[in-house]
Amino acid sequence: MNPVDPAASDVDPFAAVAPFYDLDLEGYDDDLFLYRQLASEAGGAVLELGCGTGRVARALADEGVEVVGVDLSRSMLAIARDRLAGSDVTFHEADFRTLDLGRRFPLVLVPLGGLQHMATVDDVVLALESAKRHVTPDGLVVIDVEAPNADDFSAGPQPLMEHWTREWRGGGVPSTVTKLVSVVAHSVEGLREVTWHFDVQPEEGPLRRTSAQFELRTITLGELELGGRLAGLAVSGAWEDYDFTPADDGAARLVVAFVPAEASETTTSEGSAT
Repeated sequence: MNPVDPAASDVDPFAAVAPFYDLDLEGYDDDLFLYRQLASEAGGAVLELGCGTGRVARALADEGVEVVGVDLSRSMLAIARDRLAGSDVTFHEADFRTLDLGRRFPLVLVPLGGLQHMATVDDVVLALESAKRHVTPDGLVVIDVEAPNADDFSAGPQPLMEHWTREWRGGGVPSTVTKLVSVVAHSVEGLREVTWHFDVQPEEGPLRRTSAQFELRTITLGELELGGRLAGLAVSGAWEDYDFTPADDGAARLVVAFVPAEASETTTSEGSAT
């Protein structure tokens, strides 16, 4: 696989770094048990918004679950399609803010910070409206984002950080890759300007740097609750990990489950009647 397609990078901001995405998440499976459990309980097809290279989709497909994956990055989807060829997974290259597949799913997932790529409040609501449009009346929407932390609200540039150094055989050439991350926080807007650098050092030859820059939104539980309400969804649970520990300050993750508002209202009404 050619690590960089110059033509694709004009329309796909992740074209250059897509080959390193799986390396970045190498060994990360903390959330997969949760999604397998939810898919088993849902008992039907799963829609994954922001499916990337198919990490979650593969885990569910291996359990016999039908998965529909959606992502805006053509380069990410090319990797996903290659790794899941022959499986019961369908991929769509689309903006999930405006997505309309014409079908509903008992479980809709937005894993591992996918919603944080929505740069504005309007974008967040549009994404949640899309989730609502595709979930069954008795279904569940689950969103996983980074929990807010103090650095998110410290305006200005933060120190360049080395995240990891790992071995890589991209293109069949043994190399060492180092990931470095630069962040500039715009605290008033709740945004972070993030730059990923992947420094590739082959066994022989010069070092090559591949970079991508994008914005990530810092999303609080209150913003998710309000955005969900505007989209017709109601929060049914909020956790700080994948073991259903109630969300609290200082956590690394914020995992929020939504149900259609009408289902929540019916449950509340039935509970009051008893």
